[in-house]
Amino acid sequence: MFHTKKTSKLPYFLVAPVMILLLLFSYLPFPYTLYLSVNETKPITGELQFVGIKNFKRLFRNKDFWESLGNTGYYVIVTTILVIVLGVIVALILNSKIKGTSVYMSILFVPWIVSDVVAGFCWKWLLNPDFGLLNALFEPFGIRASNLLMKPQYAMLSLIMVTVWKQLAYSTILLLAGLQNVSNDLIEASKLDGCNGWQSFWRITFPIFSPILLVTVLLDMINFISQSGLALVLTGGGPLRSTTTLALYLYDEAFDNFKLTNASTISMMMALLNIVVVCLYFYTNKKSREKVD
Repeated sequence: MFHTKKTSKLPYFLVAPVMILLLLFSYLPFPYTLYLSVNETKPITGELQFVGIKNFKRLFRNKDFWESLGNTGYYVIVTTILVIVLGVIVALILNSKIKGTSVYMSILFVPWIVSDVVAGFCWKWLLNPDFGLLNALFEPFGIRASNLLMKPQYAMLSLIMVTVWKQLAYSTILLLAGLQNVSNDLIEASKLDGCNGWQSFWRITFPIFSPILLVTVLLDMINFISQSGLALVLTGGGPLRSTTTLALYLYDEAFDNFKLTNASTISMMMALLNIVVVCLYFYTNKKSREKVD
């Protein structure tokens, strides 16, 4: 009765700021990045010259690209596994209606709301070889925490540890939302049928919970593929390029070497990786639905 033209347009006005930001910073840069990736900058004039897939061929012959791709794969896979496993455990604990859940949730959320730069500098201070707090904590065990950032074999593990610490809250919230969709009546009925805790989880909780789990894995992997802030502040890609992911390689090419066409080519490869992850998600989701049906 009171639906006027003015009120019917209200949702569009509310969504408009977000859509404008997405258009300016997400959708419009993509075609321009694609345009740069198939062009080359002339040395003297700085003009762009169309070269087709030449930049991609050059990238595939670059050993730094393959090293960065390997680092990215290792970082994404290991971090995703740790975040998901710990997230499921924490979500199950919080879903068990323990006392002080809101307090634990607030503490858990603190790392996630801190920016990557601030978190990176905090951990860099904690791991400082001269006055880092972790050195004092681990010294009785004969462990120098400073070695975690100074040695190639430990630097990536340190970056993974900090990323898990920061990302755990986000994944836990999504997983907890999935667990809360499982009716307690179903759990109680399974216990009456003789199922133990593990059997109830695997046969009742997991099938209902799995769609949210897949979405969380997808979002985490996309986030980790594009992650650059923590690594840039914490390790800078070192030592000896041991933590140089594709995101950091792109940053170096764009802002240190000023090779925008090369950086755009790397960006397109990262977009392709994200597309592959999304396709795997749809394939896995389709198979799980077919299995349930």
